[in-house]
Amino acid sequence: MAEPSCLPSAWDLAQFAKDAYSARYGADRPALSDDIEEQAEFFFHRSELGTVYLATLINPHAFAGPPNRGHASVADLLLSGAAKFCVTTNVDTMIETAGQQLHGQVGVGLDGHGVAALPAELPPLLKIHGCWQTDRSNTVWAPSQLDAEPVKSMVERSSDWLNQNLLNKDLVIIGYSTDWDYLNLILAHALGAINPSRIIFVNPSGEEGIREKAPDLYAIAARAKIESYFVEVSGNVFLDSLRKEFSRTFVRQAIFHGRAEFQELSGVEPTEAQLEPPDVSNQDFWQMRRDLLGCLPNDPAHRPKPFHDPQIGLTILQLRAAGAESEGSHWRLDDRSVRVIRGSGQFLHKLRASYDANVAPAVYPDIVIAVGAENASLPSSIAREPDGSIARGGSTKWVTRIEAGEELGLN
Repeated sequence: MAEPSCLPSAWDLAQFAKDAYSARYGADRPALSDDIEEQAEFFFHRSELGTVYLATLINPHAFAGPPNRGHASVADLLLSGAAKFCVTTNVDTMIETAGQQLHGQVGVGLDGHGVAALPAELPPLLKIHGCWQTDRSNTVWAPSQLDAEPVKSMVERSSDWLNQNLLNKDLVIIGYSTDWDYLNLILAHALGAINPSRIIFVNPSGEEGIREKAPDLYAIAARAKIESYFVEVSGNVFLDSLRKEFSRTFVRQAIFHGRAEFQELSGVEPTEAQLEPPDVSNQDFWQMRRDLLGCLPNDPAHRPKPFHDPQIGLTILQLRAAGAESEGSHWRLDDRSVRVIRGSGQFLHKLRASYDANVAPAVYPDIVIAVGAENASLPSSIAREPDGSIARGGSTKWVTRIEAGEELGLN
């Protein structure tokens, strides 16, 4: 529900359905309840939950909107492999949409079998309440669905899969449903008798709020092998902070890999400030991680840790020692914007061509250092060389690490 998504609450959905029902039948039929659970139960027992209630009375666009910071964080952590999988009680496609905006595809399964069947390279998202886009009629709205097919078997298959995959894992439970309390039972049942290593509960109401409003979820805390934690903050804020700390650690590791080489070449230890990541936004950190991994323009950040590449760390330390300051995902040195990309094993002209075709000129830096790339002295495009100032990316100078040392005076 956080901005800019602003998806409706259960109460809002219920009022929309009630108004639509009243406008259709007027005084010919009794008015619907104000409670969404009672509405769903009414149509379920008439065998009209999917065909009437969900198809005609629930706003079909209710779950559409732009992803928020929480959705982007989940998608990024999944695509990078920092999170092994995610279980959601939401039926919208916000996480999947956020993944596509990050150049990646999040794999979706509606039960344990669906998740297990996903390709190994796709990070899994288990949607235990169903998916509004792919199987609207079988999304979970009424308590009675839990004892009827196909929902009953889907929850059981999800429970089996989770029991196998959550052993000795750290489990983060973010929020819980206060409008649809019975949906908490689905999650509690699906988690079954898991024995995770640690459990972190994230909710503004804190431990007492979870104990009172979601006792079945709270009971899982006792099964943590090490410890349980309660974080009193909104899920959106927590996820955004978690993503930033993950990125900060990633960039710090990449820089540290060049520490010994920097000391050997310069004769001095890098300072703590030079070793620490810059203070930038999550979007800039995401782009910086992609550059440090050598991702092409349409690739997601696909690793939880950087490659052990001392040249990358050394280059950044040399830039910072020369006085470079962070500028988004780039560096600013002597009024020139510098971008550092991992280009190991590639030819400079081919690497440049792949970026020139996909990056807008407005965001191009003055210099791109392709660390590890080899300059074969071939043009990226005959039409754009040697000047190419009119063409996309033509004003940017691409150099190898050795050439960067000469161009920028790095030592």
